[in-house]
Parts: sequence; structure tokens; C-alpha cells
Amino acid sequence: MQQRFSDLIILLASGINQRRMYFNNHPKVIDISAEFVKKLGFMLGEGQKDEFSFGVFNSKFIHKGKYLVGPSIVGRSLIEFAENLSCGGFVFRQPITSEDLINFFRLGAEQKDKIDSLETARAFFASAGLSHIELLTPFADEGEKGSEKEEQSDSPEADDMKFMAADFAPLLKAYQSLYETVAANNLALHGDERINIEKARASGEQLIAVSDQGALDVMQFMRYPDFDSYTIGHSVRVAALGALLARSLGWSHQLQNEIATAGLLHDLGKGKIPDGILFKPGRLNEDERKIMETHSALGARVLLNNGETNPIVLSAAWGHHLREDGGGYPAMPPFFVRSSAASLIHVCDVFEALTAVRPYKNAMCPRRAYEIMIKDKGAFHPRMLAALIQILGLYPPGSEVTLSDGRRAVVVAKGAAPESPLVRVTHGEYGEPLSRPNQPAIHLDQQSEIKIDEFKIVGVDNEDSDATEPAASSLSDEILQH
Repeated sequence: MQQRFSDLIILLASGINQRRMYFNNHPKVIDISAEFVKKLGFMLGEGQKDEFSFGVFNSKFIHKGKYLVGPSIVGRSLIEFAENLSCGGFVFRQPITSEDLINFFRLGAEQKDKIDSLETARAFFASAGLSHIELLTPFADEGEKGSEKEEQSDSPEADDMKFMAADFAPLLKAYQSLYETVAANNLALHGDERINIEKARASGEQLIAVSDQGALDVMQFMRYPDFDSYTIGHSVRVAALGALLARSLGWSHQLQNEIATAGLLHDLGKGKIPDGILFKPGRLNEDERKIMETHSALGARVLLNNGETNPIVLSAAWGHHLREDGGGYPAMPPFFVRSSAASLIHVCDVFEALTAVRPYKNAMCPRRAYEIMIKDKGAFHPRMLAALIQILGLYPPGSEVTLSDGRRAVVVAKGAAPESPLVRVTHGEYGEPLSRPNQPAIHLDQQSEIKIDEFKIVGVDNEDSDATEPAASSLSDEILQH
């Protein structure tokens, strides 16, 4: 249920993003509005409720006293809309229609200036005919019933919220910046405008600055219920993995920054590929594959046309689908010398594609992804692949696992043995959630009687998903497309 709640927020943000690029009656805007109405009806029907609400506070989404990490990264456009409206969140009440949602997306896309008061914003909504969408009182204000302010107390949920703020505030800001950068450049490409390379470089530097705080952890909270989010999230996760890997290899601080920037920009060429090919859930035919394979050269050309001259960034965009044995694409001339940066981004790109959640599949466990990559002889730089496995282990930080004694836990760090990380227990043996102060840390390499029984990514609720791991025959398309 919680994951479906987060998915609805991401869909709202995606609707605003798509409306910024298109118009009210564009198929993408209509599809997102219809999907939201359908999913909202399903979720409310299960709980026998007639409204869906969430708060916005300190540039984050809040529900029942908890920060929603993934939606707060992905849904920056919706957060900005709430802030411009001087409100503390939204309530969506039944019966709500696709037309209501399209109107909401239009206002979110067009409202650029801050409205000075909540009363003015409410009048603005009423004049737009949005009677089924209410604006909540800001958290700093006293009083209005219905605001999520009432849920901020000394409850376990409030404890979790305080710990989340302490743990993830710097990381959340960095990841929001990364996500905004990729989204803004995608929007610029759509309008044939110049991309902002300097913003990408600044965002990469921000990531490096917080990378010693477990920078990969936050991304494990992210799931993408729509195409717009996961294509952007892919570049963000590749940047995070790339920065982590570059640091583990002992590369200089400057080079780490360049790798993070390269990860953010490596897939720019996808913006020039038709949506019908880019987002096709099944196998590509031969003609579609040839078009898709142009994206790396197209991305390098976009960078050059925008004045980029850094060889790390250019080589990553051009060569992140090149194999170590000379295969892949684009075709390499005889004199070509492969870039270490491209080799590093290649490893991160494929690992992310295999292990991330997509609208049509669950996350593949890292162990299975490693097996596939190791068996593909000649594909990857041996040192880069070995380093990735070494730093992530079989259970990367942020992974959610079920222990052999029935408790659930989140991986905090890898242990001395790949299969025995340090974990933090989040749920008791009967599934009861534990408040953050009562979540014990366990070094599994020191407690041989406790094993990991099951793996899944944090934020991915298997009971809420019908997606399955892709068949082996479709893995090449999975890697090629994403």
C-alpha cells in the first residue's frame, strides 16, 4: 500500500513534467491523468476511503509523519508547485476525473511565481474548477483540521521522520539536484535548446561532496511507475555508482567529479530517439535496434554542439556501449584506444539496467546481475567489474532483506564476507515495524546462526507489483534501451 501511495505522487509530478513539454490533449498527459485516476480508485477502494492526501514540508513529501524519500527526489516539480501555492500539501477527493488531473497538471506547469497567501491560492484553484483538490495548511501554521501537522508527535512515525531528516537531508538535496539536472536537460533537448553542462558539473560535485555519507543508499528508495521518471533515474543512479567506483579505485577528486558528470550526461542521446522505440517494453526489431544504437554517437554530438570538450564526459557518452573485446557500438576504428572512463560507465550502466525497477519488471538481485555480467566473456573491463562487486558486495547498502529468523532488515554496509553484511533490523519476526531507536544493528559475519533468506530493494513492495524479472532472451534489449 505504501509503495502505491508513493507511485501516485510520482505520477502527479510526471504529469506536470509532461505538460511542461507538451499540451493538455497530448497522449502522454492524457495517459498519466487516466492512470492516476485508475490507481487512485483502486487504492482508495481497498481502504474504503474517499480521499488521498500528503504533505509538503522542507522540500520533501510527508505522509503520516514520515518523509517519502523516493518521491521527494523524483517529484521536485510537484514540490515546487506546492511551494509556489504557499500550501502544505494536497488532498484529492473522489470523485476526481482525468479532466481534473489535466487541469491540475496545467496549473503546475504554468505557475512560475509564488502566490503570497494560501487564501489566494485556494481562490485560484476554485476559479480553475478544481473543487475535488484541496490545498493543505502549511506545517508552520497552526490549526486547520486535515493538515498533516497533527501527525507530528512523539509517535514511532515521528521518530522515524526525525531520523530520516538527520540521515538523508544532505543526500536528499544532492539527489534532487541530480534529478533536476537530468530532467532539465531532457526538457531542453525536447525543445532543441541548449543543455546546461555546467549545472550537471555542479550537481556532480555536490554528489562527490556527500558520497562518503552512503550516497547510494537514497537511490535504493526510488521506484519509477512511469517512463519519464525511470529514464531520468537511470542516469542519476549511474552517476552515483560511477562516483562510488571511481573513489574505490583511488582516482583523484577531480576525476571523480568528471565521472559523476559523465554519468549524468552519458545518455543524452536518448532524447533524440523516438519514444515508441525508447519506451518499447518488448524486444526491438532489427530496424528499431539500429536506431537505438545511434544514441551514444548522438549524445556525443549534442555535447560537442554545446561546447563540451572534456574527454571523460565525451568518451563516456560515445563509448558506454563498447565492449572490451571490440564489440558493441558505435563501430570502433582500428586506431581507437578505449577510455577507462567509458569502461567504468559501461559497467555501471549495465549493472543499473539489470538491478533497477522498471514499470514492467522487479529489481534483479545483484548476485544474479553479477552472474550475467561475469558469464558475458569479453564484455567488461575485468578490473572495473571486480571493483564494482567488491564495493557493493552481494547486498548493496540500502537493500532490504529478510533474515532466517523472520525479521526484516536494511543493509547498512558490506561485511568481511560478501554474503554477510552489516544490517539494521526494521521489522520484528512477526512483521511488526520497529521505531528507529529500537532497530538493532547486526554484523552477520559475526553471527553465523543468522543468514539472509530473501533479497529485495527498499521501497519495492512485491505484493504491489505484477512485474517479473526479464527473461534471459530479453536482457540485451534491457541493457540496450536503459
